[in-house]
Amino acid sequence: MKMGGSTAISAMAMALFLSLPSGIALASMPLTETIHMIPENEVELNLQEQFIQLDDYYRRDRLAAGIGVLPSISLWFEFNLLTSGIVPPGGSEVGDLFVKLKFFIGDYLASRLHAAFLARFRIPTGRNAYASGSWRNLALGKNELSLGGCFRLDFLDPLYVHLNTLYTFREGDAEDFYGGFYLNIFEKETWSKVFGLNWTQDGTFLQSKRLLNDYLSFSLAINSDGLYPVIPFIECYTSIRLSRSSGSLDSISIEALGINPTLLLSAGARYFFTEGIYAGLYVVVNPLWQKGFIRMIYGIELSFQF
Repeated sequence: MKMGGSTAISAMAMALFLSLPSGIALASMPLTETIHMIPENEVELNLQEQFIQLDDYYRRDRLAAGIGVLPSISLWFEFNLLTSGIVPPGGSEVGDLFVKLKFFIGDYLASRLHAAFLARFRIPTGRNAYASGSWRNLALGKNELSLGGCFRLDFLDPLYVHLNTLYTFREGDAEDFYGGFYLNIFEKETWSKVFGLNWTQDGTFLQSKRLLNDYLSFSLAINSDGLYPVIPFIECYTSIRLSRSSGSLDSISIEALGINPTLLLSAGARYFFTEGIYAGLYVVVNPLWQKGFIRMIYGIELSFQF
């Protein structure tokens, strides 16, 4: 029987949705993005409260809201409110805003390897960490774009191994981050600079001098559904700046600048009331205990999907 165009599209979308890896082990963790996708037209809300030790103590309240745009595309927005001190609390300030797009790519190796592509944008609504020490390492106040892959390996049932490899383009001190793109198709310069992607041309987004403070990050996490409804997890995160050139910002205690490389470890557990509702506790520790950088994070979270 021949199907109409809309019926065929609906059937293809349903087939794709059913092929997506699902289950409680998918939810992203504090240091690791996973291949977790929100079902189409559903909404996810995640609330976190973090107690953070740098040289002083702070609190960060996070609200993340996501939507399943298509079976293979999910979109999230994350808002942060920063507060100095814990008891009693001090002043508060808005942190950076994040926008995250995730695209499910597919299953491989007899459906034991799953892959997704991640694009994460930092929008600098927080204070500029280059110019001010207030809220440094809680907000950057500069644009960033992180691109890369999220993977899940199912070789050790009931253990799941999650991997991230991300490249982060970070805005420099006096840089127009998105000014390196050329989008006017009626100008010759747009074509010679390949919309800003020609690294051999001055002023493009990929010009070598604009990449000097970019960095690579890697994350590895293991969790298990063998104790469901409790899902324990452990994580390791590291990042490193690729450029060996030094500059005036290298003395600032920021990830992949004055703190290079970074190393963070995390452990925690979540309790799933249903497959779409869970509460969690976790701790993040910096074993290198660097001055001016994150040393400990204690977090609690609550997540709903509906």
